Amino acid sequence: MRPVLLCLLLPALATAAAPRAEDPFTFQGVERVVAVADVHGDVEAFKEVLRLAGLIDAKDRWIGGKAHLVQTGDLPDRGDRTRDAFELLMRLETEARKAGGRVHALLGNHECMNMRGDLRYVTPGELASFADQSPTVDGPGEAKGLHGHAAAYAPDGRYGQWLRSHPAVIRVNDTLFMHGGLSPSVPGATLDAVNRWVWQDLTPGQPPGGAVDPNGPVWFRGYALDEEAKWDAGLTQVLERFGARRMVMGHTPSRDGRLTVRFAGRVIVIDTGLSTHYGRHLAALELRGDRLTALYPEGRVPLLPIPKAA
Repeated sequence: MRPVLLCLLLPALATAAAPRAEDPFTFQGVERVVAVADVHGDVEAFKEVLRLAGLIDAKDRWIGGKAHLVQTGDLPDRGDRTRDAFELLMRLETEARKAGGRVHALLGNHECMNMRGDLRYVTPGELASFADQSPTVDGPGEAKGLHGHAAAYAPDGRYGQWLRSHPAVIRVNDTLFMHGGLSPSVPGATLDAVNRWVWQDLTPGQPPGGAVDPNGPVWFRGYALDEEAKWDAGLTQVLERFGARRMVMGHTPSRDGRLTVRFAGRVIVIDTGLSTHYGRHLAALELRGDRLTALYPEGRVPLLPIPKAA
């Protein structure tokens, strides 16, 4: 080969051989995915669902093997045992990875609210449970745990640091998972861009982003509540933009305690009101290829493909 031609080819060959950068928000080739929605401090209800799905044993240890667990946000608020729920998922993250599986704890609006100091839905018992997280003693007239809560959710706090390392949106195989929904107005063409938009609000000095925007992925309820005709075209556009076939989301509790299939299976709303605050309706979603199944204490119910009887 001529020297000049070789010089021209070497850069191109090097580029072709270079491995692509790993996308931290996309996971392919996953055989089994289990998704669980809003926990709201009810760690015992959460554990029951994880056992129902065969992901943890009686001692709360990971037995899910290579399965992926997606928790779609809203671990805190409205219940006293938020810290226990955080600690459970933090431990299961490590155990699942060692077994070849994964645990994805996504950001919901309530995680973002707590990191931003919005305590409207924090129960007194929940707040008090954080008291040991700060050396500052709560003063007269201050709620017990106020300073500890702020320290725990700070960027360098035990839970604030952990939460800020987690995304709001991921894709597993051909399914997008998030807390609220990806509206057509969401900026960016990649999941990295969307997640950075949410993280803006969790970093001081940044302009408003997706953690406070009502159309952001932790707040949007259009696909769950509105007439399907209003969002059908927008949903199609968003799914095409992010290379997915459907969205799975929590955030909007169902009225009957069951998972909800909308838009001919392109949207699955999995918030059934799992916590005691919402009636303790235990449920999870299982995805295996094209088969989607609702997991309830009384048994398994096929969702997709949609049963002929339906």
